[in-house]
Amino acid sequence: MKEDDLSLDLFIKLPLFSTHPTRNFNFAAFKNPRSFSSLSLAVRSNSFHFPRSLQSLNRMDTSNPSVFVNAELLRLYVGRRVRAVIQVQSEGNGVIYGKSTDDNQIIVKGSPPFSLSKFVEVIGIADTDKSIRPDVWTNFGDSFDTSTFNQLCQLANGEFKPLFI
Repeated sequence: MKEDDLSLDLFIKLPLFSTHPTRNFNFAAFKNPRSFSSLSLAVRSNSFHFPRSLQSLNRMDTSNPSVFVNAELLRLYVGRRVRAVIQVQSEGNGVIYGKSTDDNQIIVKGSPPFSLSKFVEVIGIADTDKSIRPDVWTNFGDSFDTSTFNQLCQLANGEFKPLFI
């Protein structure tokens, strides 16, 4: 049995940044007879190939979701897993003082495993209405659009809450 015998072709018209306003792409999704868990996508004209196993497409861990919060929203989730972005203001004795995206203070209780950049995302348990005990630290660099993240927090806890886990 050849791979093409198991193929499923999808024709999609995509606009491209080229001299052609639109172009037809022929995507072929097929299962390899030797490994039925593999899924490949190919653009026949340009030979794109994205090998992926079907299991890897469904590996997002939803067992312990975290809520997007700013300092104002943190009080609603005491005892729950949250994620916040702070601008580091000071650190010492295992405590980080940071300014949340809504310009209020958040205290992060714990020592980071590396030196921190100016903006940091912390994911952990909301310890009090003003503090987080993080288990994940991510440096976001020295510039960050706090206004946009603050809007994301408001939407994720308001009108679009069902879209967020």
